[in-house]
Amino acid sequence: MSVNEVKIKRAPTAFELRGTGPPTSRTFVLGDEDHTLGNALRHVLINDARVDFAGYCVPHPSEPVVHVRVQSALTGSTKEEDMDVEGGGGPLTAIEALKEACATLGNQCDLVLEQLGEAANEVKLDRERMDRLAEEDRMNEDEEEEEEAQEEE
Repeated sequence: MSVNEVKIKRAPTAFELRGTGPPTSRTFVLGDEDHTLGNALRHVLINDARVDFAGYCVPHPSEPVVHVRVQSALTGSTKEEDMDVEGGGGPLTAIEALKEACATLGNQCDLVLEQLGEAANEVKLDRERMDRLAEEDRMNEDEEEEEEAQEEE
């Protein structure tokens, strides 16, 4: 290991739940994660109308953890589509909100990977076609140069 390399230490725990009080307010400590997952989860959480607050922080750059804070509404939703499947319409707990956000984020990633795979095939076919055209152009140029050389002799 050279002088400029930094060995990143592993987080002491993979997951930790912090917070007391109502179950609608918790802080989750995710080990071996950083801003990438923290910001993505915050974005998905804040787009849920049942979540009042979602935020994240990385306490220190040398600590491989991200803290995700979730606070949902204390009152239950009366809308059928917002009702909690497990709780029968009670308030959305912070744990349930995080689980749903993780599932949503996973589905979004799957969709992006699927679309990327389709686009990659199109790009590959286009690249092969462009390579063939470039090769044909090179061959035509070589033939023209040979014809010019023969005419000069």
